[in-house]
Amino acid sequence: MKNSLTFFSILFFSIIALASLENDAPPINSETKPVLKVTSKTLYKEYNNNEIAADDKYKGKIIQVRGTIRDIGKDIMDEAYISLIGDDFFGDVQCFFPDKSYLLNLKKGQRVNVIGYCDGLFMNIILQNCIIK
Repeated sequence: MKNSLTFFSILFFSIIALASLENDAPPINSETKPVLKVTSKTLYKEYNNNEIAADDKYKGKIIQVRGTIRDIGKDIMDEAYISLIGDDFFGDVQCFFPDKSYLLNLKKGQRVNVIGYCDGLFMNIILQNCIIK
């Protein structure tokens, strides 16, 4: 039983790690123009109401999201991110940055504009290759 639990734990974290390595997002810089602009709360609400419709509207596109920072940190692959408040309790828009220097002067509770490539919903709504506008 204990060996099975260990095996499945390792398998689970391996799948998560491999999934986070897949980043097909195009590079984004200060000249990149977003296709859509939305608040983090509206984006979360749209995904919560209908994930299929929200994917059709946002996934695979470069978007600008305005929101309030709930968290600043690094994931298990040491990728820097901020989480923008999506709802009052649980859901967030998680924005991953290829350059940690964007995050050095940010604070929780601060309002920011982020431009990133929307990867859709995976527990949180994921934006890749983000920059602060």
